[in-house]
Amino acid sequence: MCKLFKFFGFIAIIVAPVFAYSQNSEVKNLEEHCDCINAWILEDGMLDEFSMPQGYGNQLEIANNEISNPYFPTKEHNSLWIRIKFSVATDFELLLKPSVGTDDLDFTIWKVKGAHFCDSISNGILPVRSNLAKRNPKDGSLTGLKKNAGRDFAMAGPGSSFSNSIKVNENDEFIILIDAPYGAKGSFVAYFIYARAIDTLMTKPELKTEIKPIIPTLIMTVVDDKGEILKEVDLNVRNVPKGDSVFRSEDLFVLSRIRRYRNYTIQIEKRNYLNLTQKYSTDQLENDTLVLQMERLKIGSKLQFQNILFVPDKAVIVESSYLDLRRIKNFLIANPTINVEIMGHVNGLGNKKKVYKNLSKERARSIYNYLIEEGIGEGRLTYAGYGADQLIYSDPQNDNEARINRRVEVKVTKI
Repeated sequence: MCKLFKFFGFIAIIVAPVFAYSQNSEVKNLEEHCDCINAWILEDGMLDEFSMPQGYGNQLEIANNEISNPYFPTKEHNSLWIRIKFSVATDFELLLKPSVGTDDLDFTIWKVKGAHFCDSISNGILPVRSNLAKRNPKDGSLTGLKKNAGRDFAMAGPGSSFSNSIKVNENDEFIILIDAPYGAKGSFVAYFIYARAIDTLMTKPELKTEIKPIIPTLIMTVVDDKGEILKEVDLNVRNVPKGDSVFRSEDLFVLSRIRRYRNYTIQIEKRNYLNLTQKYSTDQLENDTLVLQMERLKIGSKLQFQNILFVPDKAVIVESSYLDLRRIKNFLIANPTINVEIMGHVNGLGNKKKVYKNLSKERARSIYNYLIEEGIGEGRLTYAGYGADQLIYSDPQNDNEARINRRVEVKVTKI
């Protein structure tokens, strides 16, 4: 029989042009959905809360792999069956994210043909997609369908966690088996990403519906160096245009719309971890996923800030720098036991080593003074100027390389 774990998760549906979300999701009893014949019917705009099943229900649809196909499940273990019908032609993508990074989820997808299709599955009909590969905890054990994954199927054992997305036609219907072959310690989140038809009020009466273009989204997961999903994380995305937004769903962060050729800056903060800044841009209008790995604080850890600017040849801080200065302050407030050294660097070339070192020291002291004025204890701070002794680019070829050389670093000296 199919029983319930005590954990709960979400199944969400991302549909163009909106991300469907419900504040009052009813917990579903998965004993009703552990068999193909009673598959959960996925409808546009639904968001339901689920527990992870244990067991295979009243009927063992897949008792063994009689056709000896490596891309077909060997057996049904702990299963959830889902049925989905598409109202328009679209690309169908799927993201499965376990709440516990070591949990292993497999999936198999069949295209429905005929009224008694579940019997065909029991008789060994081949799927259109499957992924039975061993999960990679370093990326949070994510799996699913995405564009250009490079393969339609992945057999059991080491391999790619993603299979190619499916190009579906209007009224195509599919059955999806999600299976936890080794059981699960936690729940999981499933994102179904596709376009749907939107009923609209049109000025031309002969047009009853309008097919909206797919609005691509970016789904972000934050993990530690072991691939475990991090909780209580502050994530911000800079350069998000008005009308777009970043919101959180369980342990995922979702950028509601990806703009082509736009340069985003993702900034992540968490206590006892180094702040993480990552650039993101794309020339493709398609859904994307991003796994962001944070490093735990240790003595010698460094944070780099390249947007702290000074008046040329002076230690006067430019007004636009205060956003990053506040990030340093907030980092020290969030980690009250650590001490740091503020390290100043310049992009000086030539034989003015003493001048460069003095200038970089004065600039580091300006930041030191700012932090003390903002309430950071003087005993937690030291500063030093390194001039041009630690250039990242010894012979900078452009303005960007020069800017990277001309930086401020904050090094952890005590935890």
